Amino acid sequence: MEIRPKDIFKMPNLLSLYRLILAFIFPVLWLKKVSVNILVILLTTAILSDAFDGIFSRIFNQETTLGKLLDPIADKTFINMLYALFYLENYISFKLFFIIIFRDIAILSGAIYLLHKNYTNIKPTILGKISTAFQLLFLLVFFIDFFIYPLNSFVIVCFENMVIFFTLASFLHYSLVFWGILKTSPIK
Repeated sequence: MEIRPKDIFKMPNLLSLYRLILAFIFPVLWLKKVSVNILVILLTTAILSDAFDGIFSRIFNQETTLGKLLDPIADKTFINMLYALFYLENYISFKLFFIIIFRDIAILSGAIYLLHKNYTNIKPTILGKISTAFQLLFLLVFFIDFFIYPLNSFVIVCFENMVIFFTLASFLHYSLVFWGILKTSPIK
């Protein structure tokens, strides 16, 4: 795994870096009670950056080792910071917060273990991508509902249940993938 410093300047990696930086800026702006419009714009651009970093890396053939590491780190940092913020402000349930945090810590621990055992071919799964997409969309929908325009509570409950379902499904899937790697790979 070669990480080249110049790869940070490739568009997909800049988008991931933007999301990572925003993970730390957003809570500060929130606590300083910055305009809701600014927060919605930042949240929307973070979600779009997640979609476009992958698209740009494939279209312009800019897939890099740095991007393979930076993208999931940026996703999880941004998502977990916002869910933690919403939980600490008593806007979301502990159950939702715990499921998201637990899944990410478990997957990160498994990936680190596999990397420690010199298995470097860890790839995101389709369920992991769907889970991330629903987690981000829920943040946006929840934010709109809470701060801009109240939505039907049924919509919020449906989104929350889909987030929980896909988060747990992706946790189970990653667990099976990691277990399969450990059972069939010569890594020790």
